[in-house]
Amino acid sequence: MQSKTLDAYADTVGPTRAMIEAGDGAQPGDPAKAASAILAALDADVTPLRLPLGGDAVDGIVGHLDGVRAEINTWESTSRATAF
Repeated sequence: MQSKTLDAYADTVGPTRAMIEAGDGAQPGDPAKAASAILAALDADVTPLRLPLGGDAVDGIVGHLDGVRAEINTWESTSRATAF
């Protein structure tokens, strides 16, 4: 069920609402494949703490981790030098 549109919000919420409505049914992910991946993860001997679904999710997380690793590598000697 779609909520009622209000003219008072046409300029602020309207573009977002239009974008969401235009994308309905055209999402890149396949819900059936996602459900299958989740069930496989739950049935695995070692269930993952995180299960990114979709290439964009994997790319975003790997990119973040690469950035964290680079920052740690840059500051590793300073960080380790704080020990007694």
